[in-house]
Amino acid sequence: MDSSDDQSEHSHEESESSVEKGSSDSQDEEDDVPKLADDEFKEIPFEDLLKLQKKLGTRMYNEAIFGKTSDKPSQAEATKSSKKRKFEPGSSNSESDDDSGPEEVSARRKVPQLGKTKNRNYDEANQRPRDPRFDPQQGYFNGRKFREDYGFVNDMRTKELKKLQNRMQSTTDPEEGAKLKFLVQRTGNQIREYAKQRKLDETKRQEKQQARQAIKDGKRPFYERKSTKQARELVEQYDRLKQDGKLAKHIDKRRKKVSAKDRKKLDFST
Repeated sequence: MDSSDDQSEHSHEESESSVEKGSSDSQDEEDDVPKLADDEFKEIPFEDLLKLQKKLGTRMYNEAIFGKTSDKPSQAEATKSSKKRKFEPGSSNSESDDDSGPEEVSARRKVPQLGKTKNRNYDEANQRPRDPRFDPQQGYFNGRKFREDYGFVNDMRTKELKKLQNRMQSTTDPEEGAKLKFLVQRTGNQIREYAKQRKLDETKRQEKQQARQAIKDGKRPFYERKSTKQARELVEQYDRLKQDGKLAKHIDKRRKKVSAKDRKKLDFST
């Protein structure tokens, strides 16, 4: 029993001494590897160090300069990191450290569907209801073009005015008569305004035609002043009202409007 115990103690001491010797040998080997802090590597130019790194590779260069690192990652962590780099977009599978070539892009990226975009603001803007009256994509409003294309609406109003006048004359209900009277006045105003705008369109067309003809003949075109045009329009309106017998009514209406404006100014001043 004593001999066996002595043998086990002797073997244990030998194993401990061998471990200590191995650790000391490994430390001596690591100390023998040159480091960047040594004097001989301090004197090497930076360009030569870059050339050496390209020639040996990053791993061997780091081992030669900084020595071997004892804390290496486990095999499972290494495989996991390699898989992550493999599926990562823009990662390169090649182990070369040369930056002269283009970066390899992975082809595993999902291609978006045709006609679909990731811009949320653009999608929300397209989903909003648009009013064509205030949308510049539908073009700009041209009154002359509109009156030319939709002239049939004025014809319909003329026919409707005649029907409303007949109904207003035949009705006996005062409420219905008041409603019909309002409709007759509104429809008549719309017809008169349409005729007025059509007349202005015709006047403008004639002025443009005269200017083009003068330029074509080599003459200087004549453009009437705004004040002269307004005075001429007032004279024409006066003559037209005088012929229709509505001049006194128009003057009275105009006088009341001016007096209301003056009364408003006096109220604000006090």
